[in-house]
Amino acid sequence: MGEVVRLQIQNQEHKLTIKEYQGQRVVTFKEIDEVHERPEGTAKRNFRKNRNKFIENEDFFELDQPDEIRSLGFERPQGGTPEKVILITESGYLMLVKSFTDDLAWQVQRQLVNNYFRVKEVKSKPKTDLKSIELEARLKNARAREANILLKIADKPEVPTEFKQVLYSHASQIIAGHPLLPLPETEKTYTAEEIAKELGISANMVGRIANKHGIKTPEYGIYVWDKSPHSPKQVQAWRYNEAGRERIKELCTKTKEGDSCC
Repeated sequence: MGEVVRLQIQNQEHKLTIKEYQGQRVVTFKEIDEVHERPEGTAKRNFRKNRNKFIENEDFFELDQPDEIRSLGFERPQGGTPEKVILITESGYLMLVKSFTDDLAWQVQRQLVNNYFRVKEVKSKPKTDLKSIELEARLKNARAREANILLKIADKPEVPTEFKQVLYSHASQIIAGHPLLPLPETEKTYTAEEIAKELGISANMVGRIANKHGIKTPEYGIYVWDKSPHSPKQVQAWRYNEAGRERIKELCTKTKEGDSCC
């Protein structure tokens, strides 16, 4: 039996036998399902569904030679055509589990990346680099916490669907270092301050006009999450789309002509 890595996840120990192929550490679909506590076949299904996104010999290896498969400790059925074995690299693993957004998934990803995939890199570095390795590990943990904050915001029921997609995209980029999920297409929006500056009035006046005439509806804009100017908390803020901007301008024009817009 090969060397074993012990992962501590939610106070439970998971043993993972180290497997290396062409100088890289790899895992199987079954191992991914087990450490993530997912039904057997989940990782394989995700792989098949997105097969065209994975690059062979970079994100995964496909083995069909009996000697190679046996050397890695896999048992093959007797007789018949041998079944191929798929081995997943670190990049392939991160792509496979990008749809796993629960708290356990983030813990498992951090444990596998830091304690399994990249341990070999750490062992090969001289002792003089240990400080930089420690700093890098702290940075990765900080990024994981940052991504988790975004996911918790996205899980709130009041968050619009468009903003959920933005949060998921940014969270995946923080963890993987590059975008894994596309950003949704969005139209240009304007803050009350931007419209106020254009019209030569105050932002409070823009808000009073919008409230009086019922402009804060999906037809004229959307609520987004933004940082509060008075605290580190995230708060909802209204942004006007082009139709909302034009409606505010129209109402203000009527005011100048003698009508009351607010």
